[in-house]
Amino acid sequence: MNGKLLLAGIGGQGVLFAHQLLARCAAEQGYDVTGAETHGMSQRGGAVVSHVKIRSPSSPQPAPSGQLGDAPLIRQGTADFLIAFAETEALRALPFLRRGGTLVVNTASPRFLDDMTRAGLDEHVTVRALDAMAIAERLGRRSVANVVLLGFASTCRAFPLTGDALRAALQGHGSKSWQSNLQAFDEGVRAGSDPHEPSH
Repeated sequence: MNGKLLLAGIGGQGVLFAHQLLARCAAEQGYDVTGAETHGMSQRGGAVVSHVKIRSPSSPQPAPSGQLGDAPLIRQGTADFLIAFAETEALRALPFLRRGGTLVVNTASPRFLDDMTRAGLDEHVTVRALDAMAIAERLGRRSVANVVLLGFASTCRAFPLTGDALRAALQGHGSKSWQSNLQAFDEGVRAGSDPHEPSH
């Protein structure tokens, strides 16, 4: 399965870790992966955007006019998934999402959908919203909110990587915090499987 995933957040939210996890998982599953990080990755509190393009080796590689190969950056209006770790960055990155795509967002605001509609949200876009930070705080580690949101995203229809594959990639990461990351991921999956979680 192919997929274009745009990750948007702010410095310090673990966007780079999420990018690395998705890319590693896709490569372990035999997919071709291209991607890039933009917008001041090292600046804590600054906007961070990460592009991850996953392609089956058997799929034809697109070559935009005047370019060779598959450019690492996702063009506006073509992302299948926008995973936003902050509400402000969801609004900023919304133009990248294609018609019929899926927005996965970390938010505690009950007015978020109204804000997105005013910002020009396409009626054919699926929105999956979760207060990932609240779950991370309940687990005692605010820093795992990014992993909670990835677990939540993995339950979305047509997500290019399975929850089991992402879980295996987390286990093989070698980090001292892999157990807490797995717990956070599983909590996100559990939330995504809850029919009472807000979606649109």
